[in-house]
Amino acid sequence: MDFATIATLRKYLSIKHSLPGRIRIKFSLGIMKDPEAMKLAQSPPDMPDAVKDTSVNIFARTLLIQYDADRIPPALLEELISTPDDDRAAEIVRELHEILFA
Repeated sequence: MDFATIATLRKYLSIKHSLPGRIRIKFSLGIMKDPEAMKLAQSPPDMPDAVKDTSVNIFARTLLIQYDADRIPPALLEELISTPDDDRAAEIVRELHEILFA
């Protein structure tokens, strides 16, 4: 899951637990009906190398992302998931892209 996909699907997501370098995201069942989520399940995108690992627990409906907190600001990642503002989410995706790929 890349950051743009997280931004697109964030209406189904909530932060269950977060520490710098590790965030557990809960997803609602509604995500299973979203066409973007279905595409993601069939062909997961590559993550930046600052993301060390991701794992999904379908039964608990959680996604665990382990990342380099020195490269990905934890507060920015949390805001990406929790912001209700589409424009702000797009801005955060751009900021993360600049941080990681510039």
